[in-house]
Amino acid sequence: MSETANQDQAAAAAAGQGSNHQDRGTRLRIRPALIIVVAQISLTLGVSLLGSTIVQDVIAFAVVPGVAALLLIIWWLAASRAPIRDRLIGLALFAAALGWVVFTQKELLNGAILLVFAVPTLTTGVVAVLAATFWLRWPVRRWIVATLMVVCAGAFTAMHVDSVSGTLVPILSWRWTPTADDLSTGLPPLKGGGTALLPAQAGPGDWPGFRGPARDSHVAGTKFSTNWGTPPREMWRRRVGVGWSSFTAVGDYVFTQEQRGGEELVTCYRAETGENVWVNRVDAQREDTMGAGPRATPTFDQGRLYTLGATGILQCLDAATGNTVWKRSLTTDVGAEVPGWGFSSSPLVAGELLIVFTGAGEGKSVAAYNRASGDVAWRAGHASGGYSSPHLARIGQVPQVVMNSDFGVQSFEPDTGTLLWEHSWKAKGSPRVVQPLFMDPGSVLLGATGSMGTRLLRIEKQEKTWSVKEEWTTRKLRPYFNDFVVHKGHCYGFDGNRLACIDAITGKLQWEGKRYGGQLLLISDMDMLLVLSETGNVILIPATPEGFREIASFKAITGKTWNHPVVAHGKLFVRNAQEAACFALGTTP
Repeated sequence: MSETANQDQAAAAAAGQGSNHQDRGTRLRIRPALIIVVAQISLTLGVSLLGSTIVQDVIAFAVVPGVAALLLIIWWLAASRAPIRDRLIGLALFAAALGWVVFTQKELLNGAILLVFAVPTLTTGVVAVLAATFWLRWPVRRWIVATLMVVCAGAFTAMHVDSVSGTLVPILSWRWTPTADDLSTGLPPLKGGGTALLPAQAGPGDWPGFRGPARDSHVAGTKFSTNWGTPPREMWRRRVGVGWSSFTAVGDYVFTQEQRGGEELVTCYRAETGENVWVNRVDAQREDTMGAGPRATPTFDQGRLYTLGATGILQCLDAATGNTVWKRSLTTDVGAEVPGWGFSSSPLVAGELLIVFTGAGEGKSVAAYNRASGDVAWRAGHASGGYSSPHLARIGQVPQVVMNSDFGVQSFEPDTGTLLWEHSWKAKGSPRVVQPLFMDPGSVLLGATGSMGTRLLRIEKQEKTWSVKEEWTTRKLRPYFNDFVVHKGHCYGFDGNRLACIDAITGKLQWEGKRYGGQLLLISDMDMLLVLSETGNVILIPATPEGFREIASFKAITGKTWNHPVVAHGKLFVRNAQEAACFALGTTP
């Protein structure tokens, strides 16, 4: 063989070795990335399945994927063995994909919320593709990964955040799918113009306001069959405007609030048929990632209906016709700013006054109005946040208005607003939503979300001095916006979104049930809980500390359901931001 041929073979061999060396140099060290992704998926599933509170879900769906993404970035830059240029380009493309998802949303907040799904989808997808294509040459794998990032970014850009669940997990839909607010705008106009034939005052079987006559979600004097092999008969179903108000039921009529287009409405419907009787319109609109529309429930008293809209418009209406008697604005009267979740306080009638929570801060967080004229009677309180409603109670034979807020709890003399007693249990950044719960004339349960839990206070009056003593605090029941009830010495409510029972005397956990979210009622004569879940299912559960079990259930309504259910005159009324329905429960002797 000639010397030239030998040189050619040597050169070819050297070139081949160089090529093989280059291929080996671009083979990724993929095992650390696989370990990170498997750990992320395991932790997310474990925390989401075993946890129940908003904090735990934030950990599962935001913190864990965020930490995993950070670790994967470190792996990619420092230990992946990819060419330096490709590492930098890959990181830039990843950041660009996430930025595209965020900045193409209508609101930046929605874009940030969408990252809850976009980040783990991108990171898990990239690692999975790199692992599955190990046998391909690096230039091909590189283009496959780049294509995946572009496709994922495009898919998430085609979505929008409709709202969030009770644990702040985003609810998504395609951009071309109409939202609940869009559907509300397109509803046929309500004719109204009718007159409701109402009693002078609410009576037995009526539900005159938020959570019933005593604001405690107790349904008394009612029994019905629990044999739901055939679900309760549907009496009517109708589309309604977006909103999170519950129903007020008096006589043959129900009242609620809803938003359609640029108007907030107070509406009256016939309880038997769902036919619209009258409508009151106000030029106001509330758009919110949590859910658009009004939140508060109307209050009926002596032929009048008192309502508070999400933007702070307080009204007194003739309950028979819907005509406005007087109208005020909380933003004008007390200088309150519209809170992040909108004004949500359901007005409280206390004697000749109407009392609402404003959240306006020092000296004016609670406001009282003359219910006949609408004139401001007093302002008091130093809370600046919260979505609870004023609560009328009698402690030590003294009537008082108790207000749960981010400060803790305060009690006021109804006629003057004079502070009677208070208990500081601050919840900054985690506003209280649920009502205070009175077990007896001197014991009150306070609930808070996050890691704070539930606290029992003992309130006593000794001559002219009030004393407040903490009996216990438990983290076994951490209600967010889900109110709780007390029955025969036990408290039933939601630990986050998981139904639970605790001993109301000691605070000890008795049992934990399923993750329903939503709201509940106590059918006291049946020793039964009626739960309306966040997904629109109605479930019956015995109110007993012996254990959790479902008696019956049926699908009542479709879509995210946060509105409180109502049972009045043998009927079950449910609604959400899209529709309302009525079911005949029947009665038993």
